[in-house]
Amino acid sequence: FKFGYQVDNHAVNTVPKECLIRITKAEDGGIGGRGPWEPVRTGFTPGQENEFMIKWLKGDHIKIKV
Repeated sequence: FKFGYQVDNHAVNTVPKECLIRITKAEDGGIGGRGPWEPVRTGFTPGQENEFMIKWLKGDHIKIKV
C-alpha cells in the first residue's frame, strides 16, 4: 500500500477523512421531544410524495412570466 498522496483515496482499509462521518441521535422528534417527528406523522417524506411535492419536483409549482 502507498499512503500519503492520491493513491490513499482508494486504499483497502480506509477512505480520506473528509469522507468519514459519524451519525448520532441529537434529540427525540416531535414538539418538546414527544411524539413522532412531524414528517413521519404527516407522511411528507421523499418516499411518500403528496400531490404538492410531485408538482414541485416537476417544476409545475413555479410560473415564469415572460
